[in-house]
Amino acid sequence: MKKNIIIIASVLLVVACLSVGGILFFKQQKKEQQADKAEKQSLIVKKEKEAVKQENLQKKEAQTEAGESKKIDKNQKTAYLTIDDGPTKYLKQIVEALKKLNVKATFFFVGNNIKDEYKADIKQAVQDGNSVGMHSMSHDANKLYKQGQFIPEMEQESKLLSDIVGKKVGLIRAPYGSTYLNNDQVQKAKADKFRLLDWNIDSNDWKHKGKPQDTVSFVNQELDGFHKISPVILVHETKDTLDAIPALVKAIRAKGFVLEPYFEDNDFHLNFKKDPNL
Repeated sequence: MKKNIIIIASVLLVVACLSVGGILFFKQQKKEQQADKAEKQSLIVKKEKEAVKQENLQKKEAQTEAGESKKIDKNQKTAYLTIDDGPTKYLKQIVEALKKLNVKATFFFVGNNIKDEYKADIKQAVQDGNSVGMHSMSHDANKLYKQGQFIPEMEQESKLLSDIVGKKVGLIRAPYGSTYLNNDQVQKAKADKFRLLDWNIDSNDWKHKGKPQDTVSFVNQELDGFHKISPVILVHETKDTLDAIPALVKAIRAKGFVLEPYFEDNDFHLNFKKDPNL
């Protein structure tokens, strides 16, 4: 009997020990799991902080670079070559000629000239870094200014061009210049967030038809008067302009100017209305 009691007591003791050991084991395992989880969570938080830190650093570097670029832009002499009345059969060749010279320009297209056969050339011009803008659908002064169709035509062409290039186009040039715009049209252009660009060098290329070298000579002389303000040079999308590009670019660079495309967000405003918000 005594022996049985001892056996039972021993079994109970073993069971008790095993139970306590098991509880301690599971508690320890749970602690280890919690510690492991906490460590992993800490690593995740640390990585997130590092990622945010790296992102902020990159933003700071980008802002610094942008500031440096802006400073360089302010110090350099910039000229803008603007090409009106396309697209024509010469657009592709003009874009290629500009690219060959590592130059970008600004094209103002007439909406009614934008045929399917030119859409790929327009897209290529934009892909090469050139700027494009609207020059109305009709280029008809009577319709635009007397009949009040300036804004409707610009809105129509904006949609047309935007669909072609895949982004909003808001740059406009008024046929014959913004002088002919009335106050209502100016205010509506602002409301539509259009940016209007006129010119301060008319190449008079239409007077030098068949003589591209005369156009180059004329522009070259005009550039001598530009010391503080950027020249915005007006030419037209013609065979003469295509032939003039190499000599024209050379002449502009020789005067110390860097040729850039003009985009809607440019800080430099130029319009005959002398409106800094147009």
